[in-house]
Amino acid sequence: MMDFGKWAFNNRLLVYFLVAVFMLGGAYACYDMSKLEDPEVKVKLAMVVTTYPGASAHQVEMEVTDVLEKSIRTMGDLDNIESYSYNDLSIIQVELRSTVSNAEVEQCWDRLRRKVYDAQSLLPQDANTSITKEDFSLVYGMFYVLTGDGLSDRELNDYAELMKRELSNVDDVDCVDIYGKQKDCIHIRLLQDKMASLGVLPAEVLATLNGQNKTSYAGYYDNGDQRVRVTVADKFRQVEDIKRMVIQGHEDDQLRLADIAEVEKSTERPVRNAITYDGKPALGILVASSSTSDIVKVGKAVEKRIAELKEERFPTGVDCHKVFYQPERVTESLGQFVLNLIESVLIVVIVLMFTMGFRSGLIIGASLTVIVFGSFLVLGNVDGTMQRVSLGSFVLAMGMLVDNAIVIVDGILVDIRRGKPRMEAMTDVGKRTAMPLLGATGIAILSFLPIFMSPDTAGIYVHDLFVVLAVSLLLSWILALTHVPLMANRLLCSSAADDGQSAEAQLYQGRIYHLLGSLLHFCIRHRWSTTMVMVGLLVLSVMGFPFVRQGFFPDMTYNQCYMEYKLPEGTNSTRVEKDLQSIEAYLHTRPEVTHVTASIGGTPGRYNLVRTVSTPSLSYGELIIDFTSAEDLDKNIDDIQQYLTAHYPGAYVKVKKYNLMFKKYPIELQFQGPDPAVLHALADSARNIMEHSGKVHLITTDWEPKVPVINVDYDQESARRIGLSRSDLSLSLMTAGGGLPVGNFYEGVYPNTIYVKCVNEKGEAVDNLQDLQVFSAMPSLMGLASEENLVRLRTGTLTKDQLLSDLMSTTPLRQVSREVKVEWEDPVVPRYNGQRMQRVQCTPCPGLETEKTRAALAREIEKIQLPAGYTMTWQGEKIASDRSMKYLFANFPLAIILMIAILIMLFSDVRKPLIILSCLPMIFVGVVLTLLLTGKTFTFVAIVGALGLIGMVVKNGIVLMDEITLQLSQGVPPIQALVRSSQSRLRPVMMASLTTVLGMIPLLSDAMFGSMAVTIMGGLLFGTLITLLFIPVLYAMFFGIRDER
Repeated sequence: MMDFGKWAFNNRLLVYFLVAVFMLGGAYACYDMSKLEDPEVKVKLAMVVTTYPGASAHQVEMEVTDVLEKSIRTMGDLDNIESYSYNDLSIIQVELRSTVSNAEVEQCWDRLRRKVYDAQSLLPQDANTSITKEDFSLVYGMFYVLTGDGLSDRELNDYAELMKRELSNVDDVDCVDIYGKQKDCIHIRLLQDKMASLGVLPAEVLATLNGQNKTSYAGYYDNGDQRVRVTVADKFRQVEDIKRMVIQGHEDDQLRLADIAEVEKSTERPVRNAITYDGKPALGILVASSSTSDIVKVGKAVEKRIAELKEERFPTGVDCHKVFYQPERVTESLGQFVLNLIESVLIVVIVLMFTMGFRSGLIIGASLTVIVFGSFLVLGNVDGTMQRVSLGSFVLAMGMLVDNAIVIVDGILVDIRRGKPRMEAMTDVGKRTAMPLLGATGIAILSFLPIFMSPDTAGIYVHDLFVVLAVSLLLSWILALTHVPLMANRLLCSSAADDGQSAEAQLYQGRIYHLLGSLLHFCIRHRWSTTMVMVGLLVLSVMGFPFVRQGFFPDMTYNQCYMEYKLPEGTNSTRVEKDLQSIEAYLHTRPEVTHVTASIGGTPGRYNLVRTVSTPSLSYGELIIDFTSAEDLDKNIDDIQQYLTAHYPGAYVKVKKYNLMFKKYPIELQFQGPDPAVLHALADSARNIMEHSGKVHLITTDWEPKVPVINVDYDQESARRIGLSRSDLSLSLMTAGGGLPVGNFYEGVYPNTIYVKCVNEKGEAVDNLQDLQVFSAMPSLMGLASEENLVRLRTGTLTKDQLLSDLMSTTPLRQVSREVKVEWEDPVVPRYNGQRMQRVQCTPCPGLETEKTRAALAREIEKIQLPAGYTMTWQGEKIASDRSMKYLFANFPLAIILMIAILIMLFSDVRKPLIILSCLPMIFVGVVLTLLLTGKTFTFVAIVGALGLIGMVVKNGIVLMDEITLQLSQGVPPIQALVRSSQSRLRPVMMASLTTVLGMIPLLSDAMFGSMAVTIMGGLLFGTLITLLFIPVLYAMFFGIRDER
């Protein structure tokens, strides 16, 4: 193999130049690289929304949802289809397989849109065109609210639109959205008593409104060479025009609409999305930066533009408040990780200076600095990003990055002390260990390969871990063979052994070396006992693992949380608004709460990667709660939850921290089958077990309780005789409820929907629906053309005005209906993959672990007898964790195979790789012990750390095995070769492990990487002892070497 050391000395100017490029280029890349709080994760979820006015939930399910689902299921690459059929509305959530690459996602959504379009012709005629939304990957990193003291909704909206236009022009701003805009409308309340006394009919009012507000075509007028458009300008321009509209009364009386109706300008009710900030009406401004931009720089530009707007365009009283501002969080998070990285580098360098000497520590520290900056240079040129995972990866790799340099420097020191010529001492160790170090580096990289190949959300989140480690470890190998010898030649002094003393004897005279030698002789002589002790420790660790705290992903350490509030379907948003105001008032009495942002009807937007987005609903609301600090949030969140649960028993109220798990409920059980009644019974059985377990709270289901519905039994025969259709009946009923929309008019550029409602003399809705006056908006020609009417017209007993009056007259509802009764129906029908389902959800009580709690519940719940055709599956955190583990370990065999191949290639032997691999299970002993001692949770990130341990331990094993092979090849007696090899590798192996362990210290307090740091620290310390002790023992066993001493 090429002698890298000699090449470096022959091309030292080139090496120094490249080092300078790494340093300067890396520094610039750090400045220019896109900075994020978390890695970008593509959400492979889309939603198909279809409205079907007037249809019940079961009608929507069978006539809309089922039709669309059948078409969508043919598109391929689907993981699941989850749908909710509400009254008037169908919502279908389509989730792609995790294995679909990011590049293929847009193609899948194109196929989805085609499938939805193809199914439109099969939907009912009255169903509206389906809307497909697939922008769930868009994260609004900047969430502001705009408030204005003394401003009307429209005025505040004007300033929000101004802000949207201005911020959209800021460089690298991808999009700006406004949340909470209220639709203006005109309410016309027809006073039935006045209409009756003045002889005005509802149908006439509607006809006049439509005719008066209709755009009429009047053609063009030729004026010489000019062609001038002609218009009839009589449309409504302001509310007063509507009030002054002329209506025909008795005996051709000319009345104004204001004489028979109350005309009021307002906003549409019920409220479907609204937002307040500390109780003040507000509008949400959500700003997203482009994916390739630096959000910190974009944030500064956005803040600068907002400051200019405040100074130049906004009046006094208009304020812009930050609800969630990711640039600040990115700056804080990255600043902390950069600090951790610097601390880790300093710890490693100081440890090396104390253990290997100042000059040796300086050489390795300089090499480490070049590696870090060089890695940033490479990452910057492959569109890498700087975020908590990529920076955490450097801290994780800190010990591994100096492994190669430690081996080279230690080898140079040994060769110098052995009296080798200086140039030979500088280059010989690199030539001798280049291939073993490359193999060890390759194996360290391969141990993280399953992470890189995992396609699910959790795997993609830590994807950069592999990229950073692969780049930095390869760079560390190259620099160890080229740059380190050059620095060693400049800094290390010659100190050969005295002529009268053996160089070899001089090397290992320390007390630790003697202790290690004695211990090795003892273990080799008692090889079977040693092996049984190791196996016993492993068994104890396996038995102790259930006592380790376990979780999927830890909560984020924010000073902000959010509260979800859900009432049963059918509840009006006014109740939600009232309850949220009450909760907000309570929160403001707590000194640790600084601000509360309330939204009604849904989530304002996905302003954070780890934020779940709720399904829009009139019975839903949420609060975003800011605390003085993350510590205060942790101390008080359980108290707040207990208060809300006790004071709002009729609602589902959950205060939640931000967490990467994209599941709404931690514990979720799903039943599937055809009959809703059976599903209800099964869910009730499971819910009863949960309620009596004492382990969970906030128990709920996603199949809402039945709600009342007023059913008007249409009498077709009676109605057709009068000339009223079923549609006339429906439109008339709308005038008794929320109002009948009869068109729009514009005040300048502002649209206003006009609603007509019939009320009594008090301005209230009709008390008894059977007294409701039914009219025809489009009078039927059947009455006009009847034989009786024609005869009466000919004889003069019926005038034309009387005939028209009869056709436009009103009829009490009781005369065109058999009965009006109240029935009960399901407000929502949930389905999963085309089959009806019902889920029971709950949350572990404070202090209990999710998986252990679920397992305890499962032992009882899974005893429930399921009828034929019904299934039970666990969803929530369970399915998310299982899926992540499945994909993570699916590629683990490939990594192991590649590792074994490298080991066989290095040693040209099967037994030596088998010896090294036999030590890997012993890592588990150190992992379990440290997790039990520290009380840390074994999370997904800790599993990633455990995978990395494999590479670290195998790398140490390769270094030791290579030394054993070298000693034996030089004719050293076998037992002496085993002992001397372990002694000679003691310092580099211990230094590599010690630097890794101590370099992890800055991560111990981190919520995300703390458990991984503990896992690596414990596993590596024990793994290092196993490497130095157990590998020689196994070598003696496999090769039949005996200690006769």
